Order: sequence, then structure tokens, then C-alpha cells
Amino acid sequence: MKKVNVIVLLFIGLLFGYSSLFAQSITKNLFKIERNKNANVVMYDVVLGNDGSIDKTHPMDVYWLMNATDGQREEISAFEKKAYGYSITYNDGGYYDLVLKAIKDRPIKVVTIEGEIKPEIRVNDKTAYLSKVYVFANNDFIPKVQYIILTGTDVDTGDQVAEKINKNK
Repeated sequence: MKKVNVIVLLFIGLLFGYSSLFAQSITKNLFKIERNKNANVVMYDVVLGNDGSIDKTHPMDVYWLMNATDGQREEISAFEKKAYGYSITYNDGGYYDLVLKAIKDRPIKVVTIEGEIKPEIRVNDKTAYLSKVYVFANNDFIPKVQYIILTGTDVDTGDQVAEKINKNK
């Protein structure tokens, strides 16, 4: 084999071997957190593997969408993770258990229904697919959450459902 062919084959092998380093992650939005402070929102996306299932090594991508300024993406800081952080674990039942720091008492079950990934949560004692969490906080130096509104779609009926959770305790 000629030297040129060997070099070309090596280059192609390296290119395909390292293509995963350059591949973009595929994500799908699960839900968002809106706030009364401004139009910026926290986006909660699942990261998908090549087969369309949730990536078990890096299942979530959480970030700001800066709608109050330029609409750009911005990473969540370590300090902000205290309010907007989460924990996610794979469950042997074939789904993920997701717990948000903002609503620790309402676990979210991330399931795949007919090939579509959806976040299930209890809203008004009904199972719903979560679309949005709205957080209302006072304007004190250290803001205190007054209430949270969960919004989603009833799994059984397809109706929009919402529940206000007061945090004034």
C-alpha cells in the first residue's frame, strides 16, 4: 500500500474515532422555572444519547435563558444551584427520579411514554406532566419564596392543571 493511502486511512480512522469529541449533545426540554423577579428562566433539559434514551452519565442540562436581556444561555452558578439545583438517579423500574431543591417534597418521575420523555409530578392529587414551575419571592435583600405554582397537563384527561403551594410557614 502506498504511503499516501496509509496516511489517508489513518486520518479517516482518527476522524471517526474522535468524532464523538466534536459531537453536539442532543437535549430535550422537560420544563422550566419562571420567577416574578424578571423574565429570565431556568431551563431543565434531558440529555439524550445517540439511541434517543437519556444519557445515564450526564442525564440533565440545567441553565439560564436570559430573556430579560439578550435571550442567551448562561450557566447556573454554584451559588444558584442551592436554589435551582437537583438530584437525579436512575431507577431500576426504567425511569429517573428527579428532585428539585425548589420543591423537594414533590419528586418528579422522568418517564418515556411512546418514545417521548416526560416529567410526571403530582399536581392537585393528580398525575400530570410538568411544564412549568413559577416561583414568587419577596424583594428583600435575601429573597424569601412566598409561593410556588406548578403547571402541567393531566396524564388521564389532557386538561391543564395548576396548583399553588404557599411557602409562608
